[in-house]
Amino acid sequence: MIKKTSHLARLFFCTAFLFCLQFFCRQASALEIYRPENFGNMNIVPCMIRVTDMDGNDASSSIISISYSWYYEINKKKGKWLHRYWDGCFSGGTVVHLDMKRGTYKISVYTPVKDQAEYALLTGQEWTSNEFIYKTGSPALNVIFVSPLANDNGFYSGGWHIDYRAPKFYIYTKPRVE
Repeated sequence: MIKKTSHLARLFFCTAFLFCLQFFCRQASALEIYRPENFGNMNIVPCMIRVTDMDGNDASSSIISISYSWYYEINKKKGKWLHRYWDGCFSGGTVVHLDMKRGTYKISVYTPVKDQAEYALLTGQEWTSNEFIYKTGSPALNVIFVSPLANDNGFYSGGWHIDYRAPKFYIYTKPRVE
């Protein structure tokens, strides 16, 4: 005997399917930008995120949501997550969770001279990173890493590097040698 499915059961199934489809489609555009902990005061030098379209136009309106978390030293006070280096950007030990509208974007980070602390004398200009091209929904890419640049001797030289591969570690992140 063949059982007929009620209209209510079919409606429930379709609604659940559409909800799951919407959830997974939205998650496909989620990206984590991870800046591992750096050595010493480089940890407190902040990075600001710049998101542009492929023509170089500001695409910050394409950000659906952005949130931050830290892999160490998280304190919950008065309902807010606080971090001792937080100043409206992200620093060493931070993971930025970025959810964006579908599309292809160029993602970069920068640090103005005024925020470079004791490292401002290295270059005397804004530190910028390479531009990383990110296509939302790419199944192979969910995390990118930000690390500082260094010269051949291993001293910070001012600047950032974004890569899909994690930087090498030895207690702290090793800077990328130019």
